[in-house]
Amino acid sequence: MAPDWGSEPEDQSEVVDLNLTSLVDVVLVLLVVFMVSTSAIVDRDRLAHAEGRVDLQLPAGNQLPSDRKPAGELSLQIDSDGLLFVDGAPTDWQALRKDLVERLGKDADLQVRVDADQRLPVSKAVEVLDQLQNLGIRNVGLGTKAK
Repeated sequence: MAPDWGSEPEDQSEVVDLNLTSLVDVVLVLLVVFMVSTSAIVDRDRLAHAEGRVDLQLPAGNQLPSDRKPAGELSLQIDSDGLLFVDGAPTDWQALRKDLVERLGKDADLQVRVDADQRLPVSKAVEVLDQLQNLGIRNVGLGTKAK
C-alpha cells in the first residue's frame, strides 16, 4: 500500500535545511539589475524624446492655435524640468543666447514664441522672459492650446 502523503517520514534523522542567504543575495542582485536597467531605459527614452518633438502640457487659452509658424518666428520650448529646446532641438542658455544675438543682427523684429509647460514653475518662465527682454527681443508670445 502506498504511504499517505500526510504521514511523517520513517527516517526522522534526515532534516532538510533551507539556506535563505543565497536566495536573498540573488534577489538583491536582481533588484539592482532592474533598477539600473530601468534608469537606463528612462534616460534613453528622454534622450530620444529630446531629439524630436517636445511633449509639453501647455496652458489653455481662448485663441485657436495656428499650425503655420510665421516667417522669422523662433519657437522656444521649456519642458517641466526647465530644459530648453529651439524648434524641438535641445539647447542650453549659452548656445541659445549666441543664436538669438546672431538672429537679431539679421532681423531686428525677431519674433519668439515661448511654449512653457504648465508644470514649470512660473519663476522659471519669468526668468526666461527676462533674459529675452535683456537681449532686446520685444516680440515675445506665449504658446497655449485650445480649450
